[in-house]
Amino acid sequence: MQQMDPHYYEWLRKMQSVQFSLVEIQFYLDIHPDDPRAVNDYNYLSHQLHCLKQEYEQRYGPLMHFGFTTSNMPQVWIDTPWPWEIDYRPLTMREQEV
Repeated sequence: MQQMDPHYYEWLRKMQSVQFSLVEIQFYLDIHPDDPRAVNDYNYLSHQLHCLKQEYEQRYGPLMHFGFTTSNMPQVWIDTPWPWEIDYRPLTMREQEV
């Protein structure tokens, strides 16, 4: 497996935490659809996730295929680890093994 720079893992964690928050707020909004604060929080996090994804894709290539994002030449899709190859342990734990 190719070793990615530490920022790669930071971007993944940021996106995952925002996505988790969005799911939780959506569950809340299913029960309380008229809560303006929750709607504002949802919209803010949606925008934040969009920005994080754009920045990630500029640095590391597309997150998804099938036309969700454009791709550069040469194709960089294969340069990042497959989901089952990602080491989610903190960087300090990975560095201890080296």
